[in-house]
Amino acid sequence: MKGLRKYLTPFAPDQSGAVSMLYEAGGLIIIVDAGGCTGNVCGFDEPRWESSKSAIFSAGLRDMDAILGRDDLLIKKIKKVMTRLDASFIALIGTPVPAVIGTDLKGLAHILETQIHKKVITCDTSGVFLYDTGIEKALNAFVKAFVDDQKTEKEIGVLGFTPLDYTCPKNKHYNYYDTIEDVVCAGSLKKNYVASMAGLKIAKYMERTYSIPYEIGYPDDLYPDINGNHVLAITTQAIGLDLAKKCPDLTIASYFMMKKAYMRGQDVILKEEDDLIDLVRSHDYDVIIGDRDYQRMLPFYKGKWIPLEHFAVSGSKVIQ
Repeated sequence: MKGLRKYLTPFAPDQSGAVSMLYEAGGLIIIVDAGGCTGNVCGFDEPRWESSKSAIFSAGLRDMDAILGRDDLLIKKIKKVMTRLDASFIALIGTPVPAVIGTDLKGLAHILETQIHKKVITCDTSGVFLYDTGIEKALNAFVKAFVDDQKTEKEIGVLGFTPLDYTCPKNKHYNYYDTIEDVVCAGSLKKNYVASMAGLKIAKYMERTYSIPYEIGYPDDLYPDINGNHVLAITTQAIGLDLAKKCPDLTIASYFMMKKAYMRGQDVILKEEDDLIDLVRSHDYDVIIGDRDYQRMLPFYKGKWIPLEHFAVSGSKVIQ
């Protein structure tokens, strides 16, 4: 049955991906909602919330605010916060409410910029799409707002890297495009790596604008060798392509962003739970790599399971 979930919890939505991308950027992040979406982002979809701070606020829309579209109140709230907070920019993150009532986020951004003289970026996320769509929108808006080619000692950039996909710490030698200081130097980098397919658009932009080549994957080797003749990786496309460097015949199956230009013949786009169940039943995989939540869906599978935690899927962190 379409949309039926018996095993998997809802994946992180697009507004969570946008917030994750901007979490360390030093801006004032306004989630334009009544409070529920902000609670979900901070309480369930952001692993850094318990250990580090970020200026994330809810617009606190009431029923009548949503019905009447009282944008003047939101502007007043933001201006009041900015008198107490030294934020380098403002980000307006969309949710289902502004999407349904047709809130003009770009119009709000223009008004705010003229009144507080700070850069305002917008993400027209709606809660309908998955987190990688939000990462893509936030990354595009953030980079295009601040990118420059100031000098930097770093040579490698990493696009789309967030803890929703990766559990490893950042490498201090790389530029992750996650602060303004990183972005204003990004035009001087020698090469970009696309750690999430959500970073592919901006990688192409950086190639066109600054002649910086890019490669899909992560610059470091994060994964152990894979011993198996028939291997399935249930993960993102970028991580799957990194794994395929160790096992060329590996099949990538993903519920997330899959770019056709980088799909091999055996790769599979998943939509429903039954898609994955049917795939594993119909193929004799001797190794499966994926989050433990997928393993619960496949009690009949008797081969080797290699855990690969995916926070956006299960909220699970690596067990040390």
